[in-house]
Amino acid sequence: MNTDSKKSNGAGIENLEKIRHSLAHLLAAAIEKLYPDAKRTLGPAIENGFYYDFEFSTPISDKDLPKIEKEMKKILKTWKAFEKIAIDEDGVQKEFANNQYKLELIDEIIKKGDTLTLYKSGNFVDLCRGGHVDDTKEINPEAFTLDRVAGAYWRGDEKNTMLTRIYGLAFETKEELEQYKEQQEEAKKRDHRKLGKELELFTIIDEIGPGLPLFYPKGTKLRNLIETSVLEEQEKRGYVPIWIPHITKGKLYEISGHLDKYDTLFSPMKVDDEDYYIKPMSCPHFMMLYKSIFCPVALGKNAHHFF
Repeated sequence: MNTDSKKSNGAGIENLEKIRHSLAHLLAAAIEKLYPDAKRTLGPAIENGFYYDFEFSTPISDKDLPKIEKEMKKILKTWKAFEKIAIDEDGVQKEFANNQYKLELIDEIIKKGDTLTLYKSGNFVDLCRGGHVDDTKEINPEAFTLDRVAGAYWRGDEKNTMLTRIYGLAFETKEELEQYKEQQEEAKKRDHRKLGKELELFTIIDEIGPGLPLFYPKGTKLRNLIETSVLEEQEKRGYVPIWIPHITKGKLYEISGHLDKYDTLFSPMKVDDEDYYIKPMSCPHFMMLYKSIFCPVALGKNAHHFF
């Protein structure tokens, strides 16, 4: 990031966050103009930019972002500042009567006893606590861009509606934006998934699942070399390895209390009329090993335990 530009225009991290927050409002205004039936929810500033979540009646994609960004820059020319509007409970509920997401947020604010406030810029009004630029001239139209579209559950709960999240990038200067975009492109070239396939180390297959690599011979050899090196270093430092099985009788989790209280245990497997579980945690196994006669004798009183 170009720190000299920060010093020259007097803007700092706090002001950059205000710029990004203001751009979230601008994004929502553009969506309201282009997609009048879309329902807006939340739009915060985040690291490197901002986002806003919407419920669209017709799906959009990354191909729609240039059109939305163009509308944002068109609207920005008509904005001057953000005007704070205090409003009562009835007024704010009427303002968002057709938006169940905003009504849910309003209800939470009322229950907490917090003040209800709206912010207006141009003809656009949104429910907000504040934190915007004092003058929209602080927003450089060449220093922000819409980045990508993603899915996001309302309030992060998979039981709720899947919304469309639009991410944007925002900086103080065009140079900072371009520098960040270049860094992202370089990072893509070094993406482990890309390199793993190109170097014939490993691959990830959709039918198996994300984050579950299958190693080719060269990748397996490299993995074994790394594991051996780690074990050698641990041995030099006095660590003593132990090993436990990956399944157990349900009795162990009855003893530990996990069976009644842990809600992410895998379903049991029936083996010889006994319920066996794939272990989601190692501690009960380790405790049983530790309490056995073998463990303190084999590991020694002062040994480091490689758990």
